[in-house]
Amino acid sequence: MKKLTLLVLSAAFGLSSAAGFAATNASAPAAASAPKAKAAKIHHAKKGVKKVEASAQKAQAADASAPAKKAAKKHHAKKHAAKKVDASAQKAQAADASAPAKKAVKKHHAKKHAAKKVDASAQKAQAADASAPAKKAVKKHHAKKHAAKKVDASAQKAQAADASAPAKKAVKKHHAKKHAAKKVDASAQKAQAADASAPAKKAAKKHHAKKHAAKKVDASAQKAQAADASAPAKKAAKKHHAKKHAAKKVEASAQKAQAADASAPAKKAAKKHHAKKHAAKKVEASAQKAQAADASAPAKKHAAKKHHAKKHAAKKAAPASAAN
Repeated sequence: MKKLTLLVLSAAFGLSSAAGFAATNASAPAAASAPKAKAAKIHHAKKGVKKVEASAQKAQAADASAPAKKAAKKHHAKKHAAKKVDASAQKAQAADASAPAKKAVKKHHAKKHAAKKVDASAQKAQAADASAPAKKAVKKHHAKKHAAKKVDASAQKAQAADASAPAKKAVKKHHAKKHAAKKVDASAQKAQAADASAPAKKAAKKHHAKKHAAKKVDASAQKAQAADASAPAKKAAKKHHAKKHAAKKVEASAQKAQAADASAPAKKAAKKHHAKKHAAKKVEASAQKAQAADASAPAKKHAAKKHHAKKHAAKKAAPASAAN
């Protein structure tokens, strides 16, 4: 602290001497131009000296009060430690004094709680014993009622199945007959359409064959004329060959046309016979299917439904008899 005080004083002395030196050097030229600035500087220097003096006084006061503060702090620490020791001793004494009382209260509470649990368990057991017969009777009554409802439902389903069987059988038979009739009508319409379109197809085919043969004859004649015009040197040989080839083509075309005319009635008759035979087979198959459906429907439907209803009723009645 002494070194700090010396440093502060030396700094203050340096500042004051510097301010005085600056003031003396600047007094000659500044005396006429700035008396106010000089006064301000002097005031500022004096203020700095006062600050330095105040700092020195604070440092001295701190040095003087340090032992007293140290002693006070040490005394406070001892006093606080003594208070803590006293409080700990009081807490230990209080704990020792209250331990038997707390132990007795805790033991009494545990006994009371155990007694309450035993009473509650006994009451629950008595309530369960008292309510068991009533619950058993209610459960048995409910099981009987449920079994009876299932038996009634099964009987109603069986009666409904027996009642609806004839109506379903009639509807199925009517549907099979209607379907067979539709197939017969479709087969007849196809046969008629085949018979109606045969002459038109035959005429068109014959006309096409004649037209094709005429085109071939024209083409052959044109080829022969072109050969005559384009090759005078080979005219005799080529002309003979072209005429021979054209004659062969004409004969072949005429033979094809005759063969088509000759085979048309036979093809028409065969196609008509095949269509009628196919339609007859379809009609017979539809009639056989309808007869088979009519013959097998009642027996199969009645036997299957009756067997299923009996089996279902027996299954439902078994749990009810077991419950009784």
